[in-house]
Amino acid sequence: MRNSLIVALVSVCGLTLVVAAGASEHLPAGPIHDRHELMEGIGADAKAIGGAAKIGDKAAAVAAATRMQSAAKKIPALFPKGSLHENSRAKPEIWENWDRFVELAKDLENAAGGVLKVAAEGGELGATLRPVFATCKGCHEAFRVPEEE
Repeated sequence: MRNSLIVALVSVCGLTLVVAAGASEHLPAGPIHDRHELMEGIGADAKAIGGAAKIGDKAAAVAAATRMQSAAKKIPALFPKGSLHENSRAKPEIWENWDRFVELAKDLENAAGGVLKVAAEGGELGATLRPVFATCKGCHEAFRVPEEE
């Protein structure tokens, strides 16, 4: 059961990465482009954490969680008020609900910290994944335009 959850969560992140691939070349330089790259990195780290949990690679989980935690701290600064673009999937709701947006970035930072702590202590990573992916999903549902099909 645990491994199927990990695979399902990693698959969700993998889809996000595939959908987002190539989008940054159509974004203006500056915070819009930079946040896209940061989010792609977070997605790659989430996928790496899921993969590391599946095979029990604590060192890989520590490395990815460290990067994710650091990246999460940078999220609010890359969303200056009104920084919208036709090729960005950021919704105006980010600035309308700024406190919640910042709270979710902090939640991601804390969730990555939870993975980092458990991995560094050699514990079971499975339960630490749920808060990471739930935070990503919650933020995406509230603040990101869905991908066109």
